[in-house]
Amino acid sequence: MTTFYPHDEDVEGSSPKARLDLLQEAAERYRAAILDPTMAINLVDEKGVRRKMVPREMRVAFNWQEIAKLLREIREMTEATSPAKVSKAEHLTMLASVYEILRAAKMPKLEAVRIALLNEASHLQG
Repeated sequence: MTTFYPHDEDVEGSSPKARLDLLQEAAERYRAAILDPTMAINLVDEKGVRRKMVPREMRVAFNWQEIAKLLREIREMTEATSPAKVSKAEHLTMLASVYEILRAAKMPKLEAVRIALLNEASHLQG
């Protein structure tokens, strides 16, 4: 059985800021579960050599659908006024921190996305 972070019922119907907080907490829990050494027990091949875990053997997964929905909502936020730009930049920065946490969970390719989000946020603020 696979546990998904965040749980669907946790993120429904809340504000983008609240969902960002939930995603950050879920990313921390996911990272802790992935880095837990007990997750790697029994990962030996027929020769007794320890091997890497493949995705189908993981007991936890991250709910990427929630990040995609939130990113779409943030990108659709208005930039008409200065406070709106600052708010959008803050949301993008928070989302970048979620990506940074996930990158630490053995997902190094997320660094490019994190940097792109931070660049977009600094462009809005600048």
